[in-house]
Amino acid sequence: MSDATHLPDETTRAILFDCDGTLVDTMPIHREVWHQLFLRYDFVITDEWWQEWANLPLLPMVLHVIPDATPELAEQLNIEAMEMYNELLHMIEPLEHVIEVARQFHGRVPMAVVTGGYRDVVVPSLDATGITHLFDYIVTADEVRHSKPAPDLYQLAMRKLGVAPEDCLVYEDSEVGMASARDAGAGRIVDIREWPHD
Repeated sequence: MSDATHLPDETTRAILFDCDGTLVDTMPIHREVWHQLFLRYDFVITDEWWQEWANLPLLPMVLHVIPDATPELAEQLNIEAMEMYNELLHMIEPLEHVIEVARQFHGRVPMAVVTGGYRDVVVPSLDATGITHLFDYIVTADEVRHSKPAPDLYQLAMRKLGVAPEDCLVYEDSEVGMASARDAGAGRIVDIREWPHD
């Protein structure tokens, strides 16, 4: 596929970007944080487990490791995870081939970040790479009842931007995220894992 197939076209009225793994490569940091937390419960994260669970909501992930975990315990672990994560912000790698799209269309097409992450983690991640200002909205898991793969996050972003779903272009890097965008009715979805770049 040519690069043009990954870019907005004349039908695009808004561009929506996932954050982790799409705009910034934060997943190695998230994995290290949860590795440390789950070691307390004698659970070692494998590549296969992380691939399956990393993009799913917090409580199901914690329950898979700690079957008798309460929502309160999950939230406490999440708070610890956010604190540990923010200490490792210097390790974040920007995914420049995707960020370049945001830079190119900043001020020309409305744009939002749509992420299953929490605001206290997502905004510092974007700040650390100097790209927060590119987006009209940052829509996070704090704002909806059901995170990805439910369509709620994308639906909320579309409402905030005032655009019809079919006029939106979405950039994602996971099956969970693409399912969320698809069920929200997004007109185009680009899987950045299949995007050739240098």
